[in-house]
Amino acid sequence: MTERTRIDAQHPWPWLEPFTESASRFFNGRDEALQALLRAVLAVPVCVLFGKSGLGKTSLLLAGLFPLLRERQMLPVPLRRLEHGAGAAPLSAQLLRALDAAVAASAQPLRWEGPPRTAPAEGDFVAALWEQLHDRQQRLLDEQGRAWSIVFVLDQFEEVFTLQPDEELRRRLFCELGDLLENRLPPTVDARLDADDALLDRIDLDAQRYRFLLSLREDFLPEVEAWVHLIPRLGAQRVRLTPMSAEEALQAVRQTGGTLVKAQDAARIVDFVSRQAAADGAGRALQPSRAIEPALLSLVCASLNADRLAQQPPGASLVVDDLEARGSQILDRFYDDAFATLAPPLREPAARWVENELITDGGTRRPFPVEAVDDELRPALAQLVDQRLLRVENTEQGPQVELVHDRLAAVALRHAQTALQQADAAQRLLREKENAERVLLEQRAEMEEQRARQEQQRAEQAQAVSRRFRRMNRLLVLAVFGAGAMAVWAWNERQRAHEESQRAQEALAAWRDSALQAQSQYDRWQSAQKNLTTAERKVDQAVQLLKSGSAPAQATELLSEAQRSYANSSLQPAPAPPDCPAGRRLYPQVGSEADLAVIERVKPALREAGFNVMKAEVLPARKLPADTEVRYFRNAEGVGALAAAAALRRAGLPNVPARLVPGYEDSRSIRPCHYELWLAVGG
Repeated sequence: MTERTRIDAQHPWPWLEPFTESASRFFNGRDEALQALLRAVLAVPVCVLFGKSGLGKTSLLLAGLFPLLRERQMLPVPLRRLEHGAGAAPLSAQLLRALDAAVAASAQPLRWEGPPRTAPAEGDFVAALWEQLHDRQQRLLDEQGRAWSIVFVLDQFEEVFTLQPDEELRRRLFCELGDLLENRLPPTVDARLDADDALLDRIDLDAQRYRFLLSLREDFLPEVEAWVHLIPRLGAQRVRLTPMSAEEALQAVRQTGGTLVKAQDAARIVDFVSRQAAADGAGRALQPSRAIEPALLSLVCASLNADRLAQQPPGASLVVDDLEARGSQILDRFYDDAFATLAPPLREPAARWVENELITDGGTRRPFPVEAVDDELRPALAQLVDQRLLRVENTEQGPQVELVHDRLAAVALRHAQTALQQADAAQRLLREKENAERVLLEQRAEMEEQRARQEQQRAEQAQAVSRRFRRMNRLLVLAVFGAGAMAVWAWNERQRAHEESQRAQEALAAWRDSALQAQSQYDRWQSAQKNLTTAERKVDQAVQLLKSGSAPAQATELLSEAQRSYANSSLQPAPAPPDCPAGRRLYPQVGSEADLAVIERVKPALREAGFNVMKAEVLPARKLPADTEVRYFRNAEGVGALAAAAALRRAGLPNVPARLVPGYEDSRSIRPCHYELWLAVGG
């Protein structure tokens, strides 16, 4: 145990680390659960300990059960993590190594009586372990000559399911484990006994001088249940570890803390932790019970003790006056504070590495080889270990780094999901920016095309007027030298020419009005372009803040402001043209009754834009387009369709295009100013 995680009278709580066997005197409040587990281990060869994450199963084993087993001449052989993968050693080889390590590390000197272990040929560890445990001549003795039995303890057994993706390797492990648990004769041992009579005399096939204890998370109990048909003893004796009661928690705080905790302060700590355990992240009550997770209790007490030690000089006892203010969101604060100690350039890369490599998709811990950590992340790794967020375990496969507790894996998963949502929001805004730019370009092109058509019409009208006047002048000359009838005819022609001129002047005035409208629309386009530029600048600022990880709240506000600027970047709709005296009519087409609510939501914006929203028609879903669109049927009505699309965007329907349905320019079945909103299935 490192200096920073030592457990003694001044540091009696190990944060989220488990209590160790050497710190058993600081492990309190679990007497009832400990006695139930001890009775189960003594009663049968195999038992299963299960409980939810955060309840202290590892502490119960190391600091609670192991000392009691040693008092009864039973050697605990812990195997905290099984090796997995194609290159992992067989289960029997791992158990043999763990057995040798436990014998060598025992505070009570132990030795094997009998001939040395003979390794079977070709590395048959199954036979080596089985024969070691059943050989009549092999006995484990202490200095007083007392025989000791063996208790294999497989902690965190759920990793067989979370870290071993190969079904065949998992099946092989359970077959090997089943022979040991059920005391069945493995095939390789059976073959050796047939070929060696001396070995057959030494092996006691009926005796089982060892026991097994499997510890796992409660949510993986159904996975174990699937193997009970192969290993019936997995279902015979099970002990469920439940959360602490308020009384047990109070005993744990007072006995563990000793003089560091006053009686009334211990009660306040227990009351606070019980309320935290009974509520979700938003503070809503989930259960009326006073059940308490030991992990949260240890974290709160360790945090308060760290504050005490930080005083100059250190205080005599914990200070709990501001516990309510400092203690909410305990795990999230612990997680965030660990990353806050890193240099700014390392924070985001280190957080992404933890959230991508050290948790599974389901939010459980998984180890990562230290040698595979990128060089630029190694300083961050050392600091996060120092902050007790991560720990490094030495295994047969080399040093492995992992989160110190499964509860922190759930916190890391939430942070990863939040980061993904923020990245999606930024991408969505960038797409909206591109769409807004495309719409503005289309509108500008349409305005330029309209202006060109108007210029051409004006030129053609001017040419027609000029031709009329030239003809009139020729006729006047003929009238001077011609007969009276010709003069009358010429006069009539002049009158008609004058009328043509009047109409040409009226057309010219109408063109000027259209030009003024086009200029007004162009001014609105320039305003929209300014809004788009402002939105782009805010998106860039928000992306920089998200990358630096320094001000996520400010980045979120900037993204919201950018969203509003994009919403304002579309051209405001023009009023209905003079040929729509009753206003534009818009006919909604939907695929289900449920989608009628969407129509009701966008009606106010459409009406404000000058549209009369008619009764919606419910069509078969297969007839509807994949994306929502506004349809119009005459080229001249495209501006109105763009106005409807802009109104829909303001009402919350993003990226609604306007689409011309050709072939209705002279149609009488579809009246002028007729528009249709085709709503994609599901809004």
